[in-house]
Amino acid sequence: MKRLRDRDNEAITEVVKAYTRQLFRAALGLGFEAPTCDELVQRVWATFFDVLPNFRGQSHVRTFLFGILYNKASEMRRESTKFASHDPIEDVVERRFGKDGQWKEPPLDPEKFMIASETIGEVEDCLSGLSTTQRAAFWLREVEELENDEICNALSLSATNLRVLLFRARNKLRECLEAKAKDKPNE
Repeated sequence: MKRLRDRDNEAITEVVKAYTRQLFRAALGLGFEAPTCDELVQRVWATFFDVLPNFRGQSHVRTFLFGILYNKASEMRRESTKFASHDPIEDVVERRFGKDGQWKEPPLDPEKFMIASETIGEVEDCLSGLSTTQRAAFWLREVEELENDEICNALSLSATNLRVLLFRARNKLRECLEAKAKDKPNE
């Protein structure tokens, strides 16, 4: 950290090489197009080096960077739109389960589900239907495989809030993919 704060070129090169690709992939996972991802990653690095003197090292550099990424992604989304959608958990449970706790409609057959989810375009389409926070939490947990503590720090969430976001994201993705599978003609 001292070398980074002192603007040591070798240390800067190391950290940029180590995390640029991860930040770009995470930006893609947040639903941005590649050119926008490039801009977003550049904003992350600019902010990182601006605030580096204030970084106390209480979290991992990666966690700090992903926190900046999430905040910059939120800023970019606010610049383009003010739409944010959240389904209350109670509505999801009521929609899926009867009063007796049984499925109203059982999940799809696993084989049919796998066939429907094979098309990456369908998955990306379903991911784009998630709110920014849900998409970020899901991407960081399932794709980047960050630990829950790191995600909570990066997104400024409580552990409970993270669990709720992941539940909602997984449920919405499942519902979206199931709907796509049902709409597909039998092959």
